[in-house]
Amino acid sequence: MDPNSLSSSQRQALDQLQVITNGGDAEVAISVLDSVSWDVQRAADIIFDQNPSAPLSISRPSETTTTHVENFDIDDSEQGLLGNEPGARGFRRTNLYPSSPLLIVARPLRFILAILAFPFHILRTLFRLLRIPLPQLPLTLSGLTLYYRAPSAPRPELKTDPRSAAERWVRSLEEETGAICLSRVRSRSGDGASTGVGPSSSSLTSRPAKQGEAAADDCDGILPDFFVGSYEEFARTCAKETDARIGCVILVSEEHDDVPEFKSTLTDPTFVRLMQDNNFLVWGGDIRDRDAWSASQKLQATTYPFVAFVALQPRRSPSSRAGTTQATLTILSRHQGPSIPAASAPTSAKTLVSHLNDQLLPRVQPFLTRIRAQAVERENLKALESAQREHERAIRAEQDRAFAESQRKDKDRIEARIAEDRRVAEEARRREEAERIEREEAERLQKEKEQWETKRMIWRRWGRRTLLPREPRPTLAEPARGKTIRIGVRMPDGRRGVRFFGEGDSLTAVYAFVDTLFIPDGKEFSSDSDPAVPPEGAPSGEEGLVKAMYDAGRVGEDWWGFKLVLSYPRRDIIWETGKRIADVEGLKAGGQLVIEMVDVGAKAKAKGKAKDIGESKAGQQDEDDGYVTEESD
Repeated sequence: MDPNSLSSSQRQALDQLQVITNGGDAEVAISVLDSVSWDVQRAADIIFDQNPSAPLSISRPSETTTTHVENFDIDDSEQGLLGNEPGARGFRRTNLYPSSPLLIVARPLRFILAILAFPFHILRTLFRLLRIPLPQLPLTLSGLTLYYRAPSAPRPELKTDPRSAAERWVRSLEEETGAICLSRVRSRSGDGASTGVGPSSSSLTSRPAKQGEAAADDCDGILPDFFVGSYEEFARTCAKETDARIGCVILVSEEHDDVPEFKSTLTDPTFVRLMQDNNFLVWGGDIRDRDAWSASQKLQATTYPFVAFVALQPRRSPSSRAGTTQATLTILSRHQGPSIPAASAPTSAKTLVSHLNDQLLPRVQPFLTRIRAQAVERENLKALESAQREHERAIRAEQDRAFAESQRKDKDRIEARIAEDRRVAEEARRREEAERIEREEAERLQKEKEQWETKRMIWRRWGRRTLLPREPRPTLAEPARGKTIRIGVRMPDGRRGVRFFGEGDSLTAVYAFVDTLFIPDGKEFSSDSDPAVPPEGAPSGEEGLVKAMYDAGRVGEDWWGFKLVLSYPRRDIIWETGKRIADVEGLKAGGQLVIEMVDVGAKAKAKGKAKDIGESKAGQQDEDDGYVTEESD
């Protein structure tokens, strides 16, 4: 509301409130005065109430409400009504009677008490770190005894789930007060007429009576229905848009002397009826339980018994857009301390009922009603949109059915064409794949052949230098080599070669001689540059050659690439390691040898083809008789 649009009486009330509060934000002051019908005294009472619960302005029904749940460390003071931070919007807490002598005496005493309490704060922090409970400490000032007790830690021996802890506390409360919850009374008597309490929709603590429990007619009073569940579940239930409710949190500590008297407050008929008629959601617990202790920390409880009222309220934020009310779960008021005397104690039934009727309900219920109405309106709008979507979906389905037959025919024709194109493409792909594989196989074989020829050329030159002995000399007797024999060789291209060997020379020397005939002529293949060390680090002599054969997987004619055949009578001269020429039938007196080349690649292909045929036959046999066969190479 614009201050310039106020009437003269409203402007006068605003000036009086700002004088009492020693200044403050004019917009907040106007909001408070507007909520109490511009009553200056009631506005001042709300601002300087011992448990601040400043009224919150209710947005117009045309505004959009967005709801979310926050942690319960939020109070109206943190929304700007009683903020002490620099730049906070709101009023500064001042005395209504600044010239009172009591204020002049209280300020020095308060300063002295702060100095005396400083060591205790250090000791309290140390005790908290060590998890040592602090005793109840009395502080006496001007005849008024104040008690401070450190917040109790949760009982380590009660490590139950929050629901069990809440149910156990409600059962203990019923046993101590002799009263039972309202829902149980209705379940036993059939209605609530005999209880003196109006009807309510709450039945969260309804459970069947156990053997030994008092009947409804024998109970000493009625307790409100308690929410049996965790504190977080309670908070989420209060914050539901479709069923936004005022929540009442009750926390006690059996270590405080004021708790037994306070429990009788919960059975006050007026208090119970007021909460049931206004659909309050009540949750309670003993701070010795972990969940209740956690709630006390979030609610910033300092003494017990402790009562707090929470509900959804609009957040006052400068960044909020016009026409949008952001609702947050807010602490409306806190009440803590003794419940006697009944007329003025902060937690007495009379004080709580008066606070609810005069302050809390008038300013909270309209906003909650609007929240629920808007939630229902949104649900109805969603249902309408869903029905509209279903109608549009039905129309589209009808159109789809109308075109279904033509689509089916088109689909069959297209699928047939696609199948034919796919068959042609598959055949072309297979041909290309076969050609590619064949081409790659030829390239691979050619590459392997070139690599093999390079390797064999190195071994040929090493064999020419190492494995091929010199020819016997007629003038030099060599008994170890035996009688000299002459061996002639005819190459496949018609060339001829002749060399003299000793009959004691190895057959490997003859093969090495023939192998050297495949070394091309030229300076780079000169015998002077032949390697003296076996290639690939193999051992020296014939032993290194044999090892190279087995390492390459090519032994005998597969290694040499040729075989020696005696021309007449025709006989194959098969290479064997360590065999002498004298031991070869047909070469004891020399002879003429013919070289026949061996196609190692064709031989490997034939061998692989035979293996595939054998595996195919074995597979057929397995299918016929069920036996597994093996075929060796």
